[in-house]
Amino acid sequence: MTDKTTYAVVDIETTGTSPETDKIIQFACVLVQNNEIINYFSTDVNPLKKIPKNIEQLTGISNEQVKNAPYFEDIAPMIKQLISDCVFVAHNVYFDYAFLNSELSRSGEEKLQTKCIDTVELSQILFPTSQGFRVTDLADFLELEHENPHQALSDAYVTAELFICLSQKMMMIPYVTLKKMLELSYNLGVDNHLMFEKALMKKEKDGFNHPFYGTKTIECVTLKNKKYLFKEKNDDVGTTYPFDLTENSQSFLSDFVPRKAQLEMMDTIYSFVNNEDEEKNLMVEVSTGSGKSLGYLLPLSYNRKKFPIIVSTSTILLQEQLIDQTLEQVKEITGNHLFGMVLKSNRHFIDLDKFYLTLLEKPVNQKQYALNQMAILTWLMETETGDLDEINLNKSHVLFEHVKHMGRHTLSSDSLFFEEDFIKYLEEKKEVADVIVVNHAFLCEESKRQTKLIPKSSVLIIDESHKLVSSIENQELISISFGLIYSLLKKIRESEELSYSLHQLNNQKLTQAVNLLSNFSQDVREDLQRLEQFMIEVSNFTESKKEVSFDDVEKISNWPLPMRKNLKELLTILTEINHISTDFKNEVFTHLTQVEIGSYFDVLDYLTSLERLSEWSLHFIAYFRNLEDSNARWLAIKDKHLQLKMLDFSMLSIKNMSWYEQFEKIVYTSSTLQLDVDSTYFESQLDIPVSRKVRIEDSFNYHDKAKLLVISENKAEQYHPKDDYANYIAKVLIDYYAIGKTSMLVLFTSHHVLKQVYHILQNHFHHQEVDIFAQDITGTKEKIVKKYIKNNGGIILGANSFWEGVDLSLPTLDLIIMTKLPFDPPKRPMIEAKYHYLESLGKNPFYEEAIPQAGMRLRQGLGRLLRSENDRGVILLLDNRLLKASYSKQLLGYLPIGLEVEECTLEESLEEAILFFENNN
Repeated sequence: MTDKTTYAVVDIETTGTSPETDKIIQFACVLVQNNEIINYFSTDVNPLKKIPKNIEQLTGISNEQVKNAPYFEDIAPMIKQLISDCVFVAHNVYFDYAFLNSELSRSGEEKLQTKCIDTVELSQILFPTSQGFRVTDLADFLELEHENPHQALSDAYVTAELFICLSQKMMMIPYVTLKKMLELSYNLGVDNHLMFEKALMKKEKDGFNHPFYGTKTIECVTLKNKKYLFKEKNDDVGTTYPFDLTENSQSFLSDFVPRKAQLEMMDTIYSFVNNEDEEKNLMVEVSTGSGKSLGYLLPLSYNRKKFPIIVSTSTILLQEQLIDQTLEQVKEITGNHLFGMVLKSNRHFIDLDKFYLTLLEKPVNQKQYALNQMAILTWLMETETGDLDEINLNKSHVLFEHVKHMGRHTLSSDSLFFEEDFIKYLEEKKEVADVIVVNHAFLCEESKRQTKLIPKSSVLIIDESHKLVSSIENQELISISFGLIYSLLKKIRESEELSYSLHQLNNQKLTQAVNLLSNFSQDVREDLQRLEQFMIEVSNFTESKKEVSFDDVEKISNWPLPMRKNLKELLTILTEINHISTDFKNEVFTHLTQVEIGSYFDVLDYLTSLERLSEWSLHFIAYFRNLEDSNARWLAIKDKHLQLKMLDFSMLSIKNMSWYEQFEKIVYTSSTLQLDVDSTYFESQLDIPVSRKVRIEDSFNYHDKAKLLVISENKAEQYHPKDDYANYIAKVLIDYYAIGKTSMLVLFTSHHVLKQVYHILQNHFHHQEVDIFAQDITGTKEKIVKKYIKNNGGIILGANSFWEGVDLSLPTLDLIIMTKLPFDPPKRPMIEAKYHYLESLGKNPFYEEAIPQAGMRLRQGLGRLLRSENDRGVILLLDNRLLKASYSKQLLGYLPIGLEVEECTLEESLEEAILFFENNN
């Protein structure tokens, strides 16, 4: 290809995905030459068949629109002539090219024989940090205008602009790295390698081989230069914290106006941390929107002796806000410049040595492996952290297992990449960091690490601390997947490549161990399949009942004799496998350096599989032995395979966590810790020793700024089948949208109902410009929040995490609709087991667990509404139990002081909402 090559960037819209039965309804082609758009053509096409409703909703192309359009047969010769002498380009070219050729052939034209380029694959390689790889995602990433998604001309035009961006990005890659990428590109699909050939030839022709500014190249790997400004940071901080409210607000450098609740939180935390006579634990409950993160970081910024401050949060979003926003606010307000960093475990980072080994001799001859290698080569020119989470590619692919870091102890000073190692860089930042941010899962994992990653510190802040309980539960929960073990046993059994690799070592002991493990793996698989089939049969799973308690399954002593023998044999073989595995691992590690590069990853993959097999085996053995202990056990079905789960509730004590002793002072903060200062719910959940508790009153005027409307009838109990209930919820949303409430958050307790409502709304609003976001359907929570803010509102359908911890303050959220009170399903085996455990301690699980949990979620859900002084809005609850149930008094106690609660019909609620917004505009 040359600069004179013409690229035909094509997009088609069709009635479906099958070339045999579906037809084209729109065709567009944009011609690109020498990185410029030179012409374009588009047309509707009459498919001579009805356009399905879902396609009409997706594309906006109606039967009426295409009824007078030309048939494909009429335009086929012109399309063939237009494209034949060009290189065919499309976003997912595999679909467009095959479908178009099928239609050309049906029309009597010869099929296209042109070269093909796929912009999806190239985008994954050259823009690996994009949030997604659809045309709309990449248009957002590159800030390209895309006015009519799923319209052929708009999609083709944006794809053409994307193609130009891809061509330009290639020219930004240093010569030696581009040369390696060309070598890898021959494994890609279609003719994508042609783009790399063209870029490399142009560089050779222009003599453009010098290194790029801000990077360094080692062999074929180009790395962004790391910044070490943190080593030169200003250590001067204010030494006198301004205490009283008047002095407090006047002593700040900026025009920052703190809220009363925020100032009270600041004073409380500063006094607690600096008073050695205080207890170790402080719980601070402060309302949502009070500025908690500033409330604890600002006072702590005045005392360098307490650094580093360790902050544990619940989400990635909160971690980013702390580092990117809150620390900058602290600097602007006080002049105290704190250096902050996010700390993650080693496996999140790339090991440059291991990645370089994959480039020397590729362990897997596979398109996706090569594509991931090329994407990493691009990303390494842009990343300063080496955090693999920055790449939006499938991390379960084997390449990421090959290149993930195992820790600083694995580094060699002789390595080409020793000075550039990302874990080494992380450790250097950790040594001087003033604020180290982790998430709750990372904090809880610290107890199980042999090498501790969190430094000892005077202060630990646990933000959104009501979520710490579930994080500890997840850490202690043992989940035993039969689907996983079958794949592991397959890898252990099929070990021919490993046998060849070990043959080089001439070590008979290792070879015998591999053969023995292979034979055992076959026996284990057969025994496990018999056990799995039997346990599924006796567990009475149904379509709606995916989990059952182990206590509800026939006791093992009553199993048929062959099944008891089968289980006993399994436990014996798994114990033997663990002994052999341990000896094998100890032996092979002493010889690993002698293995050839080409075989290194075979051995590494096998060791990883053995490690996971050993862990699985130990959990499986523990599950079936000591059945009288305090562990709660239950079974689940996932992807047609059995899962065994086990949790010891007696171990869910913060005093069992090794990290607890690392800190002199711990501050737990959240908007929902306890009903009042006399409640012990939060600390009893975590078994926290004697602590000081402070509840700071709400900073918002709920009486004037918000209203809670409770629908007088509980429709969830009335509608059968449940489809009618989803239609009822959808009608409520449509009615509220009709009165101008275009920014609403709808909170569900059922993902199934959420999905039903989403599809009903899609059908209703298909021709209107209504942004509907649905959790786990249109994206993750983080993606939905970003799109909601970018699009200036919309309708969010959320469950679970959307009840709490989401800041929707921009733009203003008008309305929150709660479909039901957020109680845990009492028949879920884990919930049921927890209730049984509480009963064994003499507690009432409904009043001491179910109601506090629902109350906390209810309060968190309400907290999504008022996040700033200017916010106002209505909460609509479609569940009258808040007012009618015998426990309503307890639940009402969780509501913010001053919030007006009114019972009404749906029609009355619409009138009340209209009146409220008229009075508050």
